[in-house]
Amino acid sequence: MLKQLILILLVSSPLVGQNLLSKAHAHNDYEHDRPFYEAFSLGFGSIEVDVYAVNGQLLVAHDVKDLKASRNFQNLYLEPLVRVLESGKAGNFHQLLIDSKTAADSTMPLLLKAIEPYKDLLLKNNFRIVISGNRPVVSDYVKFPAWITFDGRSNEEVPSFLASHVILESEAFYKFGIWSGTTPMAPALRTKVKTYVDKVHAAGRVVRLWATPESLIAYQTFLDLGVDYIGTDQLGALAEYLKAVDRR
Repeated sequence: MLKQLILILLVSSPLVGQNLLSKAHAHNDYEHDRPFYEAFSLGFGSIEVDVYAVNGQLLVAHDVKDLKASRNFQNLYLEPLVRVLESGKAGNFHQLLIDSKTAADSTMPLLLKAIEPYKDLLLKNNFRIVISGNRPVVSDYVKFPAWITFDGRSNEEVPSFLASHVILESEAFYKFGIWSGTTPMAPALRTKVKTYVDKVHAAGRVVRLWATPESLIAYQTFLDLGVDYIGTDQLGALAEYLKAVDRR
C-alpha cells in the first residue's frame, strides 16, 4: 500500500490549497465502532448519518432491521456535535449530512425540534446541516430556517432565491459510467465527471459523489477532477492519503 501511495503522489497533478482532510466525508458513519468520534478524531470535514422517524424519535441505522432505541440521533450525533462546537475545537469538521430514510413530513419536524435549540451555535461556527434522502420538494425549501440546507440533485432546478438553501449537490457516480478504481479512469469518463463538477461549481454549489470506488487512485482522481467531498467507508485509509498529499 505504501508503494502505491508514493507512486500516486509522484504522478498526480499539483493541488492548490491546504488541509485536504476537510474534503473527507465519512459515509454511513454510524456503522463504525465509534460513531462520530472516529471520523472526527481523524480530522474529517463531513460526516453522514442515516435517520428514521420512529414513534417521535430519530433513530440511526442503515436498515429498518437494525433500529434500536438506544442508537438515536440525539446521543450519537447531536450531543457530540454541540460539545465540539461549544469547545471551539471543531477543527475541520464543518458539515453534518443527515440522510432521511423516512418521509420528509415525518422526519423534518423532529429534526427541526432537535436542532433548533442550537441554531445560534451552528450559525456562529458557520456549521452546515444538510438534509439528504427524503427531502421536501424544492419549492418548499423557502419555508425552512437558514440553519438548515438541503442536498441538491442534478435533475432538480433550484431558483436563484433558494440558492442559499442548496449549497451541496450529490450524485451517484454510476450515473456517469462504470469504473473499478484499480486502473486510471478512461478519458471519456473523466470528461463526463469533470463537465458535471464544473457545472455544479458554476452554479455556486459544492459536489459530493456517492457509490465511488475505494482506492488510492480513486481518491486522487476525484481530487484532480475537483470533487469537493471524497466519501469513504475506509476512514483511516482516506485520512492517511489526504494527509500525505497535504505534506507534499
